[in-house]
Amino acid sequence: CHTTLANEQVIHGVCERCETKVERKNLKQWYFKTTDYADKLIKGLDTIDWPDRIKDAQRNWIGRSEGTQIEFAIDGHSDALTVFTTRPDTLFGVTFMVIAPEHPLVDVIISDTQSAAVSQYVNLAGKKTDVARMEEKEKTGVFTGTYAVNPATNEQIPIWVADYVLMGYGTGAIMAVPAHDERDFEFAHKYGLEIKQVIEGDVQANTVHSGTGKLINSGRFDGLEGDEAKKEITDWLKESELGQTHTQYRLRDWLISRQRYWGTPIPVIHCVGCGVVGVPETDLPVVLPLNQKIDSTGRSPLLDDSFVNVQCPHCKGDAKRETDTMDTFVDSSWYYLRYPNPHYTQGPIDHEAIKQWLPVSTYIGGPEHATMHLLYVRFIAHFLYENSYIPMAEPLPKFICNGLIMGPDGNKMSKSKGNVVDPDDYVSKYGADSVRLYMMFMGPYDDGGPWDPQRFEGAHRFVNKVYDLATAQYKTQELNTEIEADLEAKLHKLIKKVSEDIGEAHFNTAIAAFMEFTNTLTKVRQAGSVSADAWKQSITLLAVLLAPITPHLSEEIWATVGNTESVHLQAWPKYDEDKVKDDVVTIVIQVNGKLRGEFVATAGTDKGELEKLATDLNQKENFTKDAEIVKTIVVPNRLVNFVVK
Repeated sequence: CHTTLANEQVIHGVCERCETKVERKNLKQWYFKTTDYADKLIKGLDTIDWPDRIKDAQRNWIGRSEGTQIEFAIDGHSDALTVFTTRPDTLFGVTFMVIAPEHPLVDVIISDTQSAAVSQYVNLAGKKTDVARMEEKEKTGVFTGTYAVNPATNEQIPIWVADYVLMGYGTGAIMAVPAHDERDFEFAHKYGLEIKQVIEGDVQANTVHSGTGKLINSGRFDGLEGDEAKKEITDWLKESELGQTHTQYRLRDWLISRQRYWGTPIPVIHCVGCGVVGVPETDLPVVLPLNQKIDSTGRSPLLDDSFVNVQCPHCKGDAKRETDTMDTFVDSSWYYLRYPNPHYTQGPIDHEAIKQWLPVSTYIGGPEHATMHLLYVRFIAHFLYENSYIPMAEPLPKFICNGLIMGPDGNKMSKSKGNVVDPDDYVSKYGADSVRLYMMFMGPYDDGGPWDPQRFEGAHRFVNKVYDLATAQYKTQELNTEIEADLEAKLHKLIKKVSEDIGEAHFNTAIAAFMEFTNTLTKVRQAGSVSADAWKQSITLLAVLLAPITPHLSEEIWATVGNTESVHLQAWPKYDEDKVKDDVVTIVIQVNGKLRGEFVATAGTDKGELEKLATDLNQKENFTKDAEIVKTIVVPNRLVNFVVK
């Protein structure tokens, strides 16, 4: 393919398309300085209404760690190895060092006797992606022939090169404490390296004590433990000018360069005299040229003279355009700023329009974008906000995840597995409304789940039931004012329930409420116990409430009861607070915060009784799937949440 590949496009060291072996190359490329915003991005998560799993994914991706940076002198060299550790309390147990194959000191410190072996190892490591290196279960490495000096013990410790250490994380070097780190232990055991215990505990053969504890074999620090031990050793390193406290992030700067045609040209000009020059704002945006030559040589599609050769904006001499294009995630990270006025010609953003339309009230998307698109959107917004270009740092204050619909066998849909469900087939046979309603009723929106043909039939029957009920002739047989008042109360409760559930994307529980209400309507119709006006009001409002879920059915019912203007142009119904008060309340059952069921209880029921009722129902319905319940949270009149592990 002769092109750059993302980690995900490399399978077992070869290109997923042409199966050619890949190789790493160091290229001069463009980055966005995302690391400057690491703390702001972490703090901003506390101000937005996003699912915890998405917030946690971003926190872990940014990976803020507080620890100690330590300098290890290299025997026979003026250079030193810098490492970052969150466990300075284990410094006396460091028995070897490991550096990444890409570490700049590899070529400097390698001994003559080990040069060939190290070079061969580095070459092999260069053919692997970072992902493949981290996934390899068996750790490999090679001795450099050189030693570092442990600053705590003044002992010489060997320096190894191993590809399980990545240059892109931390300093590209680690201090290895095999007695107290599983990975280091495996490596030391394989290569016969010293293992020295420095934390008190009964350590058996082939086991690792990775926790904190009282220090042993640590000189004057013996007896200290935990945070006190970390602080005392770090303070000593500071005094000795051998280390310092340090905050490190897992987050890397965002590499935006792509050697491809499809992308926004990077607005940079290279001049021999002036160096790197930005394209003047009056000449933005730089537009992709048409009819470029695209071939299999790996040559940039933007290298044609008509695009590349330009005049330097500063000195007016000959210059060349940058031929890399931007990662397309750059475009999707700010498109919401363009949407309020896509026809604006005075710049990328109409500031008056975004004051009116932003921030985005609710953003719906997939969890797979947690650490890419969703993080990039926030980074760009923080940058623009800090530079007074937009009025908000967090443009997506509320985010709702959508789940994945699986095949009937419970696996991800795949043609090779033969489990693909084509919704068009169901739409053709049953109508779009039945498909819409089933997809919203099949489970919590953020969970998704397997497509179940039998449950689909049930959803389709409900659509037909509503249509038959709403279009059938109604006749009052024996008016009962109590039943009519009860029907009106249930109608207002339905308005409240559906309004709240749709706003939170709890479509399945909203549909359950519709089903309960239509059961009430069926009984009322059979008895003819309410007035014709009360019946018409119920059917009319039912049509409006169902419109977001079954738009065609609602439009048909709306017209059947005598309306001419579209149901979708009607105001959303409002409920009467006095009519939704009740002596009983619906208690929601959650498992790890996710809705799993509900039951009715008397308003004011105490916590103990609510927990008992929920536990009894769980034993019957098995909401927790036999998982161990470690905690039960009860909110009176609202919910019971089982926390399981």
